[in-house]
Amino acid sequence: MDQNGTLFDSEFMRKLEYLNLIARKVLSGLFRAERQSHKKGVSLEFSDYRPYAPGDDFRYVDWHIYGRLDEFFLKLFREEENLCMYIFLDCSTSMDFGKVHKFIYALKIAAALSFIGMSNMDSVSVFPFSEALMDDISGLRGRGKVFDLFRFLEVLKPQGLTNMQQSLRAFTHRSRRRGIAFVITDLFDIDGYSKAIKMLRFHKHEIYLIHVSDTTEREPTLHGDLKLVDSESEAERTVTITSAIRKRYRRAFGDFREEVENFCKKNEFGYVHADTQIPFDELILKVLRRGGVLA
Repeated sequence: MDQNGTLFDSEFMRKLEYLNLIARKVLSGLFRAERQSHKKGVSLEFSDYRPYAPGDDFRYVDWHIYGRLDEFFLKLFREEENLCMYIFLDCSTSMDFGKVHKFIYALKIAAALSFIGMSNMDSVSVFPFSEALMDDISGLRGRGKVFDLFRFLEVLKPQGLTNMQQSLRAFTHRSRRRGIAFVITDLFDIDGYSKAIKMLRFHKHEIYLIHVSDTTEREPTLHGDLKLVDSESEAERTVTITSAIRKRYRRAFGDFREEVENFCKKNEFGYVHADTQIPFDELILKVLRRGGVLA
């Protein structure tokens, strides 16, 4: 795959500007640099009370309520906090495929989401992964860093096996700050995806799964006696493909997509099927709306 620095050209940049303009008009608050959250302590604005629990700081007890009710209640305040956006980009060999190249499509999604976050003064970090985390680019903030982002993405190449568990576990050991986690992947991981994604939830991240697939994966046209080779493990299998086998495969692929979507709904994760036939800018709006990022 030869990108030659042409992936993020002026036309691409115009599309990002348009997407960012639309996003800014319909933001529900998730992409603002200053988000409101409930915290204890002196802050911008009083918000609410809650019953005192052992270990809480006595400085924030409301003594007027104690005088009236003879019970301890803690003051809660509304505080502004910056939003961290984490983008996990699948760079395994299985992404090096497709009538519309899956990896290039995923790069465009990562660039667009990053640009929207950076433009709204959020902290954006991109973590490529395959069998482990690769070198990342972290703490991008502001539009002035967009070309640093482009240069970083343009040199990435798909390689290696997929190991989401090992990769995301390594991230959770490195970063303790909660944020929004976008996972862009084709989900072709022999060890599955659920444990890896749940690791992010355990660390209190808001999760949005972007499931990339191409028509040639969903609707293969193979026929006859063939030797198939796994692009990642290089395992070989000799098969005879008939129309009945193709029908079963299409049904199995559809069942897998439905399983992933139901898993995300059950666990209250955002989910979007990123069909590479959909123009990437349309897909971005779909990602944001389906994921609940936009109102």
